[in-house]
Amino acid sequence: MLPNTNKSLNSTQETIVDSTASTTMGALILSLVFLLGFPGNIFIIWSVLARARKQNVTTLLILNLAIADGSLMALTPFFIIYLIFKNWIFGNVMCKVLFYLCLLNMYASIYLITIMSLYRVLAIRWPHRVRAITGKRTVMQVLAVTWVLVMLASIPALLYRDTRSSGERAACDSYHATDKDVVIQYMLELVVGFCFPYTVIVVSYICILKRIRQTKFRRRIRSEKLILAIVVTFCLFWLPYHVVNMVQVGEL
Repeated sequence: MLPNTNKSLNSTQETIVDSTASTTMGALILSLVFLLGFPGNIFIIWSVLARARKQNVTTLLILNLAIADGSLMALTPFFIIYLIFKNWIFGNVMCKVLFYLCLLNMYASIYLITIMSLYRVLAIRWPHRVRAITGKRTVMQVLAVTWVLVMLASIPALLYRDTRSSGERAACDSYHATDKDVVIQYMLELVVGFCFPYTVIVVSYICILKRIRQTKFRRRIRSEKLILAIVVTFCLFWLPYHVVNMVQVGEL
């Protein structure tokens, strides 16, 4: 998702397209993400669907995660064009819809990772009961509820995203009528998109680590490193986005 500069409608607003360095770097990063990530997620989706009869909890979660990530990456060409031309040429409706879909799939990816973490806890702590607790029907219901909730949580993107013209150029960014709206939107993103899911993930993997250390698992050290890598990577990937938003909220 493109960085935000949070200011009210009545103030002069700077956007990412005002900086040549930002647009160049952003276009390169998004191009790399699209070229590497999009085909990979399409392959995962095809692989899972090709084995439809062998789908289990893990494959269903992976399928949904690949759909969320793949959908997010499929939107990157629009933003690459935006960065290259430094002009939003797709209109106001697309501005709202595309950023809504970005936020939706971002939330979906985060919460699918969270659900995977919870499932691993169940599988390790209660291996004999996990099948009864996590039947295919139950998992499908959990996934359906998750998608509905992230759709609702992403509505602020429809409310606050808008296009504003400056000369011959248009920018698609977040615009707020009051500073209160800025605080509400980005505090919501911080809590819903990071604090809550990251807390669940950390607690889940702490439980998993405790269980691993209680067993004579030969690959315990490797497993501990993998768990640490997952937790740290999640933090490094999403924290900067929220830190930028919180800094800007603090400057109001």
